[in-house]
Amino acid sequence: MRSFLLLASLAAVGMGAEPAPNPGVPPHVVLKPTFMSGQDSFSGGTAFLCRVPGEEKALLLTAHHLFGPACGLERDFTWQEVPQIFVAVTGLSITDPTKAITSTRPVTIPGARGSDDQGYAQDVAAYRVDLPTVRATLHLAKTPPAVGDTVFLHGRQRGKETLDMLPAIVQVSTETELVYEFAAKDVALAGTSGAPVLNTSGQVVAINVGGGERDGSILGMGNPATSILKLLANAK
Repeated sequence: MRSFLLLASLAAVGMGAEPAPNPGVPPHVVLKPTFMSGQDSFSGGTAFLCRVPGEEKALLLTAHHLFGPACGLERDFTWQEVPQIFVAVTGLSITDPTKAITSTRPVTIPGARGSDDQGYAQDVAAYRVDLPTVRATLHLAKTPPAVGDTVFLHGRQRGKETLDMLPAIVQVSTETELVYEFAAKDVALAGTSGAPVLNTSGQVVAINVGGGERDGSILGMGNPATSILKLLANAK
């Protein structure tokens, strides 16, 4: 999980509002992925199943920066290299590992890259997945959350066995960044890169790509659905 520093001038949003109820989500859509090449494999982070406008197939979405030192690889792999080298993925349901999906259809996403000093709006990777039409998935939100809205990181914290729904309050919301402050002070973000960030309707508003601590609070950052849609519009 990548750490970051927020500018000191970032205004805090109050956490005193009534807590929003957890959104209902389908089962077995949040996955522990293992990515495979012809030579090797690695596991790390989180992935999830999602329907995206313009895509006939469901997608397994995750964070691009997993294809690098964040998951123990020697270097970061480019958007051209990832679909050529990591040709397959298997995702096990976090709540029931007997429920699994496999894809050998990596998506080429021009411009995708891990989070860096230029931002994190390109931090996405994807595989196309053949699913039965009755299989439920998540869906990208059409409208971004507003500052002050409640969102939820839906993932498993490192060292835990449960799939959590971690509430947070949006601090920054633009077309290229989403920053949220968690209600809990002991959130362990390691391992949640690639997990979905949901609104109160259970729609995906971002892919979680990092986080850090500020003044005793835990902040997360996500690549917004608006950025994801723009990148996927040019995907192959």
